[in-house]
Amino acid sequence: MSENSVIDAERTSASAGPPDVPVRPLSAPRHKVSPTAFRLVVLLVAAGVALLIGYPLVRIVLGLVWVDGTLTFSAVSETLALPGLGDTLLDTFIVTGSSVVLALVIGSAFAWLNERTDARMGVLTDVLPVVNFLMPGIATAVGWLLLMSSDAGYINKVIRAVANGVFGANLTSGPFSANSWYTVIGVYTLTLVPFVYLVVSAGLRNLDSRLEEQSRMCGAGVFTTLVRVTLPALRPSLLSAAFLAVWFGFAVFSVPVVLAEPAGIQMLSVEIVHLLTSSYPPQTGAAIGLSSLELVVLGAIWLLQQRSLRGGRTAVMGGKGAGTERIPLGRLRGAARAAMLLYLFCAVVLPVGALTLVTLNGYWGAPSWENFGLGSFWSILTDPANQQAIVNSLVFSLITATVAVAIGGGIAWLSVHSPGTVAKAAAVVSKVPAAIPPVVVAVGMVLAFAGEPFFLGGTALILLMGFLVIAMPEASITSEAAAGQVGKELGQASSLSGASQGRTFRSVYLPLMLPGLAAGWTLIFVRVMADVEASALLASTGTPVIGFQLLAIFEGGGGYAELAALALFVSLVSMVMVAVVLSATSMWQARRNRQQS
Repeated sequence: MSENSVIDAERTSASAGPPDVPVRPLSAPRHKVSPTAFRLVVLLVAAGVALLIGYPLVRIVLGLVWVDGTLTFSAVSETLALPGLGDTLLDTFIVTGSSVVLALVIGSAFAWLNERTDARMGVLTDVLPVVNFLMPGIATAVGWLLLMSSDAGYINKVIRAVANGVFGANLTSGPFSANSWYTVIGVYTLTLVPFVYLVVSAGLRNLDSRLEEQSRMCGAGVFTTLVRVTLPALRPSLLSAAFLAVWFGFAVFSVPVVLAEPAGIQMLSVEIVHLLTSSYPPQTGAAIGLSSLELVVLGAIWLLQQRSLRGGRTAVMGGKGAGTERIPLGRLRGAARAAMLLYLFCAVVLPVGALTLVTLNGYWGAPSWENFGLGSFWSILTDPANQQAIVNSLVFSLITATVAVAIGGGIAWLSVHSPGTVAKAAAVVSKVPAAIPPVVVAVGMVLAFAGEPFFLGGTALILLMGFLVIAMPEASITSEAAAGQVGKELGQASSLSGASQGRTFRSVYLPLMLPGLAAGWTLIFVRVMADVEASALLASTGTPVIGFQLLAIFEGGGGYAELAALALFVSLVSMVMVAVVLSATSMWQARRNRQQS
């Protein structure tokens, strides 16, 4: 066709008028989100959660400079006047810093062995580093107390029996101690490893393995490639893991109160609780000052992390590393697997074994097989105080997990599939407590609601509110992940069919989000069930929970069999609940898939 023919054809087409089918614009104009009843309800609930989170934090900040309507710096003065403040800060930084470094090394090594080498042991390897998430911190601490006590600890007894019987030694105590620097740092490290492993293993899965393969093809060894290629590329993940470990190191309360305090090792979290519960009148100003100090330290570390990430110059090629050929370790494979199994043994098997032995034996001492039984279990189930604590913990865990996941699911749906300024703000605010230690959250709740005009101190309501604030980040993160996996087309099709936003969420999004929501529900249930950090300040003898009761038994010099039985009970309940929820979710998914096929 000639050029003149083309021009004539274009003129004929133009004179024929517009085409029958209108041409759609490249991008649809943005439209204002309609304020439906369902959206308004979710926004109101989100606003209430934001107020519940923000008000206690504001009270902490104002408490530093504003007391009884007067501008004052009395809280700062009380904090600086605390006896042994320097020792408390030094001890906290030594324990937390040492544990974070060890956890980074161990957790990163396990992640690399699992994702890049042939040391992987299938599903068992995936479970190894995270299994002690199901072990409440108080159970781990009590378990290691029973193992490492200088006189009655089971590990020391075994060592003394071997040393005295085989080598003729004359040991009457030790050689180890539960209340020592190495035990405190060791148990802290066991607690922090899962946080590091989860973040670093995710980074390795997203890291393009061709960078490492090209390094080895150029003649670099495995160690050289690890140092010069893998670790620099994993810098963001390592920094995030370090911040998460530091945050939890400052937040944990159960390990230092059981192991560190009797050794004279002073930790910030324990000092804050004692200022409000063990002194009369409560030293509220000093507690506010120490809580603010924790917030400042964590904020500074977070800013350093963000600055380091912005200044990084790591180039990562596109693609995933999941399909890479695993590095053969040869003779070292057995040692690598033994190291991972040793971690499992120390993190779970040993403390659970000690708790079980003391529970069945009925006392902390040499096992007497004739006395083995479930008497300790029956005693905690029949004691009125323990009964009330168990019932309260179960009820509070069920309510908190259900409400938090429901609110988190609604906010996640708004922020992902019905965006707006308020919805996005609510999603951000719901994650704020993730950067605040639970003890500090509890201090804020006491300041905001324990006194006038609410007078909720020691009530079930203040406990539920505190648990809800602490649980919101997990609910928000898991709900957003679940909502992000549901395509917008399904919701649009439901809306075109005339369904309201509420019905679309209930009939379309909720069933598809259910697996992710169930995982978040389980995590929150386990956390609240074994909580000690917030319970130490918010619970009371009128509304006890398991964490509060465990502390009461430990600090009151109660029987170790009762302490071990209650710690073992909460561990078993957590594990059973996780298994039941995940199994029920899998069965529901399988049934749903069969119905759709």
